[in-house]
Amino acid sequence: MAAINRKEIDMLLQRYFEAETDIQEERKLKAYFQSGDIDPSFHIYRDLFTLTNTDQSIEISNDFEKRLMTKIQQTPVIRFGIRRVMAIAASLALVVAAGWWVINQRNNTDSSQLVMEDTYDDPEEAYRQVTAALALMSSTMDKGQQMTIQSVAPAQQLGVIQMN
Repeated sequence: MAAINRKEIDMLLQRYFEAETDIQEERKLKAYFQSGDIDPSFHIYRDLFTLTNTDQSIEISNDFEKRLMTKIQQTPVIRFGIRRVMAIAASLALVVAAGWWVINQRNNTDSSQLVMEDTYDDPEEAYRQVTAALALMSSTMDKGQQMTIQSVAPAQQLGVIQMN
């Protein structure tokens, strides 16, 4: 094959990347890049034209799809029990609360001014307020549990996650 000059290769590459080359021009490019005598400015394109030979020798076996589907079906299903989900949620809540406490402790520059004082004079009123606060927290956690169950439901229907 006659030597191809740099200008011709440059023009063929431009046409190639614009999808305007014909089969004969692509063969010229392929032959040029396989020749070994490549201009250094074109080395970045060498693999593009030399790897296509190895790609053509790759064959997929007839049972490839069957083997792939078998591997997919053998993938273990992740099981999350309600207890595990609640434990994760409680752990996250604990971490958030600890972080909030640390941030607030850093913001209180003079901790010697903190004085503990009773907020209720009547112990029964204090008990009612604590009971109300705990009931509010319980209902909020119930709502969080229901939201978790609802958000996991689509994955559960697909069989990816199984809730106990």
